[in-house]
Amino acid sequence: MSATGRKLRTLLLSSALAAAVLVGLSGEPAGGSDVVSVPDETPAPVMYLTFDDGPHWLFTPMLLDLLDRYGARVSFFPTAEAIVDRWDAATTRDLLNRGHTIGNHTWHHSDLSRMSADEAFSEVAMASSGLERLMGFSPTCFRAPYGEVGEIAAMLGPRLGMSLAGWTADPQEWRDPPIQDAMSYLHGRERDGLVVLFHDRKWLTLHIVEQVLKEYSDRGWVFDALPACMSDDLAAAAMHSLAPGDAPAGRVNPAQRVSGGTLVTGWAFDADLPAGGLYVRYTIPGSEPLLAGPTGVDHRFEFQVDSVSAGDDESPVCLWAVNAGPRRHDASLGCLQLPES
Repeated sequence: MSATGRKLRTLLLSSALAAAVLVGLSGEPAGGSDVVSVPDETPAPVMYLTFDDGPHWLFTPMLLDLLDRYGARVSFFPTAEAIVDRWDAATTRDLLNRGHTIGNHTWHHSDLSRMSADEAFSEVAMASSGLERLMGFSPTCFRAPYGEVGEIAAMLGPRLGMSLAGWTADPQEWRDPPIQDAMSYLHGRERDGLVVLFHDRKWLTLHIVEQVLKEYSDRGWVFDALPACMSDDLAAAAMHSLAPGDAPAGRVNPAQRVSGGTLVTGWAFDADLPAGGLYVRYTIPGSEPLLAGPTGVDHRFEFQVDSVSAGDDESPVCLWAVNAGPRRHDASLGCLQLPES
């Protein structure tokens, strides 16, 4: 083949590969969710980051630390077989304490479209049962592997107690695209309530997510867990399942602007103090850790961070429930970005 022919063949091959990547990144993903309803009281645009197929022994803990640095809350859809095998209830509770959510993603990461209705129902129900043993309550949302719901779509709500959680943007980071290509793809699809599909089993995911968090935080976006995946049973499950000696559990509500500062509220429970009285430790930019509390008999806490003490640092406020019993550690309740004044 001549040099000119080789150059032409290389050019055509490169063009074909580029077109294939473009189609993969720009097309509507399978299993795309309906438009997510964003609460009216949310003044800033919201992005919902979601992570499938974990947990990974190294990357998932690193991802959790990265999310804390930006005060971001997200939704996880682990393969139930993997999380039941790799994590215990305390590790799972730590993720939930930080404000994240966990949804059903089947037991084996199965393609439900290739299964009978009975087989698919059993697969999904087994996953919910496994997650309930770890979380203390049944998951409220479901994401189908490959976006293939199959014949059980009509059973999700009435029989399985879950809503379908798809996605509206898929950068396909599992294909190892350049970071800027993934960012350009998101730039072209951004809208309030965007649901982004990632996977917490890839090294590259950490770099792309860090870029997403940095850029969109600077632009005033906030990151929250999918509303349909949030359970009202979290507090009751923790109070029922924790035993004396266990690390505490809790959750922080979104921060609210009030006159002169920011109001931080939430709940925290330790089985060693069943009547309340648990302290919450928190850090604000440029300050030593401070104590808030104690919690009341309803296990709720409330304190105000004033504008002066918060300073100009953009670092989030991070919270821990102070362990009241022996042997265990303080429980991280994650971090919050203070709303702009």
